Amino acid sequence: MSNQAVVIPGDSIGATPKQSPGPGTHLTGEQIRASVLGTATTTKSADRSLSSILSVKPPSATRTQPAPLLPTVGTHVYARITRLTRTHAHCAILIVGATSVAAVPFRGLVRTQDVRATEKDRVKLAECFRVGDIVRAVVISLGDQGGYYLTTAGNEFGVVMGWSDEGNGCVPVGWNEVRDEVTGKREERKVARLA
Repeated sequence: MSNQAVVIPGDSIGATPKQSPGPGTHLTGEQIRASVLGTATTTKSADRSLSSILSVKPPSATRTQPAPLLPTVGTHVYARITRLTRTHAHCAILIVGATSVAAVPFRGLVRTQDVRATEKDRVKLAECFRVGDIVRAVVISLGDQGGYYLTTAGNEFGVVMGWSDEGNGCVPVGWNEVRDEVTGKREERKVARLA
């Protein structure tokens, strides 16, 4: 890894045991990976048992081009469901925090065990989300190359905007159900409680 390489979250920048993770990095197995977009740097360690400390320095904000806001663990996000499998809901993170629109959507994943706080083993993703739904979620892990891991466990998380199979807008009628505004047909969803 060169001293001034630009990296994105998830990029491998080194390995333990002779190197140590520093700010802007995390450890996955024995690999030190970038946690943020920025420049990878290597500095000498004061500890003689380690040869160097690997860090990632985010780009500094300027008046004309602010540094992009990246999701971090605990950040609330809004994401669009893009694909459903039996075990994962793939999504595109559109809004990070309360108001920061992502210039380029980040990839996210909601695993079946992260949909609800209870009865996790009985979750069927097709009964909780549909492709195109907008969900409010929270980042629980920086994940891997597949995307950030998100959870909708909690009353305030889940579908906030949805469309029926016919393409009509839906309104929530319960914590696990929405109603087509045109036809009145009800469909299952994991609905976010609106304040």
